[in-house]
Amino acid sequence: MGNLNIEETQTYLASKVELYIKLIIKEYGEYISPDLLEQLNAIIDYKQIIKIYDYGQINAYADNEQISMPLCADKVLNMASKIPGYGINRKHKTYNENTTVLNNNGFGTYLLHVFISGTDAKGYYDDLLLHETMHFCGGDGSSVLKEGMVELLTRMLAQKYNLRTSSCGYPKEVKLCYKLMEIMGEDTIKRLAFMKSRKNEIAYLRENLGDDIAELYIKVYEIAEREFYFKYYSHMKEFNNILGIFKKILFYKNIDYSQVYSIIDEYNEKLNSRKQK
Repeated sequence: MGNLNIEETQTYLASKVELYIKLIIKEYGEYISPDLLEQLNAIIDYKQIIKIYDYGQINAYADNEQISMPLCADKVLNMASKIPGYGINRKHKTYNENTTVLNNNGFGTYLLHVFISGTDAKGYYDDLLLHETMHFCGGDGSSVLKEGMVELLTRMLAQKYNLRTSSCGYPKEVKLCYKLMEIMGEDTIKRLAFMKSRKNEIAYLRENLGDDIAELYIKVYEIAEREFYFKYYSHMKEFNNILGIFKKILFYKNIDYSQVYSIIDEYNEKLNSRKQK
C-alpha cells in the first residue's frame, strides 16, 4: 500500500463511472434536468471526470464538472496498514442484500470495515464513487435532507444492480428520508433529490401532494438542518487529520432527529384521524 498509481486508479474508476452514469440515467433520467442529461449523454472521456489530488481531507466531493477523490487517503491508509490485524478478513462487508438500504452503519462502522478488510485507497475511492456519481449526475447535496435522499437513492441503485458502495454514509438521514418516502412516495423523493431550488420543491409538493405535505416538509427540513448544522457541520474544520476522524464519529453520534420524528408522527396521527371520520 502507498505510492498510489493515480493513472491506473483513474482508469479503473472511470470504467465504473461510465457504468454508473448509464444506470443513473436509466433509473433517474426523467428527474435530471434536460441540459444536464444532454451533457451526461455526450461524455466521451470518462477519465477526465475523476480528479485525484490532495485537498487536505479524506472526503470525496462532486459537482456537475468532476468527481474529486482525496489523495491523502492513501497516506492515512498506509499508516493504518502498519497496525497488526489490518486486513485480517479481506471478504468483510458492512451489509448484505437485505441491509443495503436501511442499517445502523456509520462512519465508525466503515472505518472498522476498512481495517478488517484491509481496504486500500483504490478500494476506498470505489466505496465512495457511486454516491459521488449521483451528485455528478445532478443529485443535490445542498441540505441534510437532500444528502439523505441522494444516499438513499444510491443504496437503492446499489441493491438493485449489485453495485459497490459503502452503505455507511448518512445513516440517520437515510432513515429519515425513507420515512418521508413512505409518506410522499418514491417518485416524489426521486424528484426532490434532483431539484436545485427549495422554492421549486415546495411549489411541487403544494401542487401535487397538497399544503399539508408541503408544510410537513418545510418543518422537517428546517429542524433537521439546524440539528445537523449545530451538532455536526459547524465542526467540519475539526475533522482533518487522524484526530479529526474520531471527532467526526463523535459529533455525528450526537445528532438526534427525535423532534423531527415527533412532527412526522403528529402528521400521521392527524391523517389517520381524518380517514376514520
